[in-house]
Amino acid sequence: MEQTQPSPAGRLRLSTHDLTVAGVFGALAIVLAFTPLGLIPVPNPTEAATSLHLPAIVAGLLAGPVVGGLVGLVLAISSWYLYSAAFMTFAGGNLLVALLAAFLPRILIGILAYYAYRPLRRWPALAAGVAGLVGTLTNTFGVLGILIWLGVLPTALLVPVFSMNVPIEVVLALVVTIPVVAALRATGRGQIAAARD
Repeated sequence: MEQTQPSPAGRLRLSTHDLTVAGVFGALAIVLAFTPLGLIPVPNPTEAATSLHLPAIVAGLLAGPVVGGLVGLVLAISSWYLYSAAFMTFAGGNLLVALLAAFLPRILIGILAYYAYRPLRRWPALAAGVAGLVGTLTNTFGVLGILIWLGVLPTALLVPVFSMNVPIEVVLALVVTIPVVAALRATGRGQIAAARD
């Protein structure tokens, strides 16, 4: 049986492999969003650090930026369904700002993780760690950064959120992305889109 390879970066046509990765990791994003597995309680204004960004990061590495963006979109839709009221509150009641903060950073998680991995792909563990870090910071800084940049969220929230959320979320990303990349490379099947020349 012929194996379908992931589509190269920049192509919008999705292969069977891409659709499979998008489906599996999109479903995983939904499971994390709708179960306690996606949120880790921390004592700060947001009350939780998240693991919701991890499927988008891994999907971006496995199947490229388009699939990473699609999984991020699934995460954004799930988050909006569950937390639209919180987004509206943080956005000061501005629907456009709330939608921008809820969707744009989540869509970019897998895309930016992919492009962070590419230049470092000769050093897989380092590349995976950097991709995990970039994807995590895209999520955290993206959501809060948009709200602060547009003047609807006080900057005083930055220190407690970043000091408690970011370390936990970065560690989770490293613990997931580095072993996943190592395991996939060990299979020798070339299934890491971000590692291909």
